[in-house]
Amino acid sequence: MLRMDLNRRRIIWGRRVAAPQFCRALLAISCIGTLAIAACQRSDDSVTEISVQEQITPQPPRVGPATVVVDLADAAAKPVSRATIMVEADMSHPGMGPVFDSARETAPGSYRTQIDFNMGGDWVVLLHIKLADGRKIERQMDVKGVRSN
Repeated sequence: MLRMDLNRRRIIWGRRVAAPQFCRALLAISCIGTLAIAACQRSDDSVTEISVQEQITPQPPRVGPATVVVDLADAAAKPVSRATIMVEADMSHPGMGPVFDSARETAPGSYRTQIDFNMGGDWVVLLHIKLADGRKIERQMDVKGVRSN
């Protein structure tokens, strides 16, 4: 017979069983540990000094090849060269494989690549940028309504 008394303690077959204090302590320690790890991670505020401008053509986007241009500049508006940019394009719904390519520097601070929108619909384009000094920047572009030809 299982029932609850007023003190919120379980009584199972006539024995009073309190909620295990060990589980509560373990839960509290794991929460504190998770927060401490998250708080101790170093944020790189210097990456915010880098301006990332991205553009996709043609506009509006259509099924087929599209050109992605990424311009990088520092706080003084000087071009940022020698970066590595990996481009990942994926449909916003599951079931389609992502499209990958790397962008090449075509002018100081200007990078270009072509991706293939192989289906109409909404796409997400992720830019994985690694600067020459090792700092990393991630950007996401939502490409809504890629049109079928």
